[in-house]
Amino acid sequence: MLRHDSRRAARTNTEGDLVLLEDQDRSVWDRVQIEEGLALVASAMRAPEHRSYALQAAIASEHARTRRSADTEWRAIATLYDALLRVRPTPVVKLNRAVAVAMAHGPEAGLDAIARLKASHELDS
Repeated sequence: MLRHDSRRAARTNTEGDLVLLEDQDRSVWDRVQIEEGLALVASAMRAPEHRSYALQAAIASEHARTRRSADTEWRAIATLYDALLRVRPTPVVKLNRAVAVAMAHGPEAGLDAIARLKASHELDS
């Protein structure tokens, strides 16, 4: 929650419209909250079993860790989504993983993951 809140000032533009994560001005992110959150995630990830919330926090940490969107470690995020799928195999997690895979390994890899998800009909409802 700290990392999500740390981006509050950058989430909307002056007209109140949402700003995509990759387009947010990271210079206005609250670095104190980010650093505190990173320490908490590091502690949670040392547990023998990774729980859903710890993995989601680790994914958010990867986004918050870098000062430029282009420096995001998408391979690490895709790996964390693989772990999250083992403990929370929901269609939304699978879709989010497909985005991370596309960013890490190219659009075709992501589209293949989305095609498999579409064929499973898990997102139909």
